[in-house]
Amino acid sequence: MLSKPNVKEIIPRVGNRYQSVLALAKRARQIEADRLVKIAELKEKNKDLKDEAKEFVYDAVNKAAEEIADGKIYIKINGEYTITPESEMEKEIRKAQEEAGIRPESKE
Repeated sequence: MLSKPNVKEIIPRVGNRYQSVLALAKRARQIEADRLVKIAELKEKNKDLKDEAKEFVYDAVNKAAEEIADGKIYIKINGEYTITPESEMEKEIRKAQEEAGIRPESKE
C-alpha cells in the first residue's frame, strides 16, 4: 500500500487508477531490474557486498510512485504523453518567473 505519495497524487499525472497501476508496475520492474544488475556487477568484481549493496536496498514500488508524483517519469499511453515533459529550459524559465512574481504567458 502506498502511503506517500498516495494514489491521489499519481492519478493526475497518469489519467486514471488503472493506468496508474500499470505505470507503477512497469517502472517498479525497471527499478528492480536495475538493482539486480548493479548487484551482479558488484559480485562480478568480487567486491564486498555488505557495504555497497545497502544503497541498492529500497522498495521499488514506493520509489516508482515518488518518481511519477515528482514528475521525473513521464507516461505514454497510445504513443502520447499524459503530461507533456518540460524541457530543462522551460523549467528554468518557469522557476525564474515564479521567483520574480511574473505570471507565465498563456500558450493560446
